[in-house]
Amino acid sequence: MNYNNFKKKILASIIGSSAVTIPTLVMAEEGLMLEEVVVTSRKRSESLQNVPVSIQALNSRKLEALGISGFDDYVSMLPSVTISSQGPGKAEIYMRGAADGGDGNVSGSQPSVGVYLDEQPVTAIGANLDIHIYDIERIEALAGPQGTLYGASSQAGTLRIITNKPDKEAFAAGINVDVSTTKSGDTSHTLEGFVNVPLGDSAALRVVAWDKEEGGYIDNVAATRTLPLSNGRSVTIDNADYLEDDFNELSKKGARAALRVDLDENWVATLGIITQDQETEGTWDHDPADAGDLEIQRFHQDTSSDEYTQVSLAIEGNVAGHALSYSASVMDREVEYEADYTEYSELASWVPFYACDYSSTPGNLNTDCSSTAEHYTDDNSFKRQSHELRLQSQNEGQLNYVVGVFYDDSEHDYLQEFVQPGMTEAYWARGKKDIYYTTDQVRTEEQTALFGEVTYDVNESVSATIGARRFWNESSLEGFTGFGNSPYGVFGQFSIDDTQKENDTIFKGSVSWNVDDDRLLYVTVSEGYRAGGLNRDPNAGGGSYDPDLITNYEFGWKTTWNDGRLRFNGAAYFMDWESMQFTVYDFAISTVGNTYNIGAAEIKGLEADVTYMISKNWSISGALAYNDGETTEGFIIPGNAAATVEKGTGLPSVPDYKGNLTTRYEFSLADNDVYAQLSYSYNGSAYSEIRPSTRVVQDSYELINLRTGIDMGSWGVDLYVNNLTDERADISAGVRNQFENSITTNRPRTAGVKFKMKF
Repeated sequence: MNYNNFKKKILASIIGSSAVTIPTLVMAEEGLMLEEVVVTSRKRSESLQNVPVSIQALNSRKLEALGISGFDDYVSMLPSVTISSQGPGKAEIYMRGAADGGDGNVSGSQPSVGVYLDEQPVTAIGANLDIHIYDIERIEALAGPQGTLYGASSQAGTLRIITNKPDKEAFAAGINVDVSTTKSGDTSHTLEGFVNVPLGDSAALRVVAWDKEEGGYIDNVAATRTLPLSNGRSVTIDNADYLEDDFNELSKKGARAALRVDLDENWVATLGIITQDQETEGTWDHDPADAGDLEIQRFHQDTSSDEYTQVSLAIEGNVAGHALSYSASVMDREVEYEADYTEYSELASWVPFYACDYSSTPGNLNTDCSSTAEHYTDDNSFKRQSHELRLQSQNEGQLNYVVGVFYDDSEHDYLQEFVQPGMTEAYWARGKKDIYYTTDQVRTEEQTALFGEVTYDVNESVSATIGARRFWNESSLEGFTGFGNSPYGVFGQFSIDDTQKENDTIFKGSVSWNVDDDRLLYVTVSEGYRAGGLNRDPNAGGGSYDPDLITNYEFGWKTTWNDGRLRFNGAAYFMDWESMQFTVYDFAISTVGNTYNIGAAEIKGLEADVTYMISKNWSISGALAYNDGETTEGFIIPGNAAATVEKGTGLPSVPDYKGNLTTRYEFSLADNDVYAQLSYSYNGSAYSEIRPSTRVVQDSYELINLRTGIDMGSWGVDLYVNNLTDERADISAGVRNQFENSITTNRPRTAGVKFKMKF
């Protein structure tokens, strides 16, 4: 589907809806207006319409109405946010088209989008924290560089998940049971609940728990592969031991608890803990060209485990007319993968050298080698702590400000091993059975920053803001990467123990104009950055890479119309991307991927969202993002087959257009509240990477969801059909390596029922 058709559909829907309701609009229903959306993007609670920042927010009401329970659900409703994903918890997140296609390696570039859980950063390379969405107050997508308030990795935007806090005013509890069935797949179910308990007059406890089981829908089908061995030999293998229908299954269990205590009339403390264990089997890829729709051919088990626990503390109070707050968190996370890699073994001409010739003696090829059926394992341990102390003015005068200090210390200990059966024991990498190649390293990132923003009201309608962040970053990399020893000599082995330090200052400037009580216009210039780092191969490209910077020029508007029944917000922007970080994999340079500062780009874009309350029963909302990103200078990606990227080459991974449209009608039936809702989302086509010679097109896709339900006060029922047209989303293509044609796709048409109870 092209954009013109997409545009026609949206316009037809809006015009058609409005035409039907002209008599209702003329009636001017008294007191009818959209609810206020409160955000905390500037570190304080304020109305979305008063914030001169481009924000798309999904509050608790919207999250429940849309049936959002996970990462893929809310990303589809945030047009400024796009992803390249290989399955649950394995996504790279992008905003405003800032993607180079060379990221995702744990030893490479940091993400360009910062992810926060409440006040704590949880950003991770290629391993998004896929928290279950239930009892969540709000999700905010802050588009554009947010470097002054949110620091490193908020280069192109920030994604914030804010949980519901304990409420000392009243007891509340609820429980949901969700059961669904997927076309050509297994059933799924979710059990989730919360309880909020006041503890006297000054404290409250809130506990949330969930248990989600998703059935599979991709079949691992029969196949054979002919694998090369040494001395012109080969062996043919089959996958009979791994055949299984609907083999991509997910299990997600977790709990969250928070205790909130009024220390006195001025101070409140909140202690929280969250833990989740997510397990998967199978793969979310299919290979429609070589295997079939929702089918793939795998020759080894594919599994993952993602378990984390985070403890947080927040203390807030008033000091001399100022708000003083301190927030801290500590997180431990363990992520493990095991994946089939035999297609690489079949098609890569150098594989026999690894497993057979490599472990033989010169002149005597290893005829004992019986298979090169490769797979790999990943064992990751993340430890992170963060602290922020913030002072904020609370007066109603002309001058308001926020200043603070931030500290973040993260450690990523990872062990990646490539397994080849049949190797001679003497040449196993580091003495481990059948391991021909390994990376065993610890990467640490330490950030310290001073930040602040000052807003001055020039007059009653015009305000000016200046912000800055002074940061000091320290990156270190320690450990080993490479092959085992060989009778041919040592090859591709690197030990590293190095540290890189950097410091700089970034800025933000903004001027806003309240045209009247319902319309705000603003212009902003802001900067965002990714930290530099160290390469696994200390001899490749100097062994390190520098930060890259995005400068954003933006004009935005926040408006309400028709006595508060119509909200129309948006922004137009131009972003200049300097010293782009890009990770290169090529044996001509090194046996490992290394990151370089090559290239520059610019992104022109527009994002807008509209919500219209047609009547007290009927509402419609939609959002659209357009991004046009391209390189502003030509460059060469080095290697055996050096890839030339010409000036004007389109940036990968992000579609030109992404949008959604939702309409909801509510009415009464026998004194019960009933609703019917239709949601539509569109994701345009995109390139899989930046190199014109090897990239493929990821096709556009459309998703339609239907929901209806009844609320009878203490209980309710929702019925839904997701992906009504059974569309195959092309979420990412050819992501594993240059030899595979697999495509990560979405869940087929799914029908379900949710039972809800409140106490």
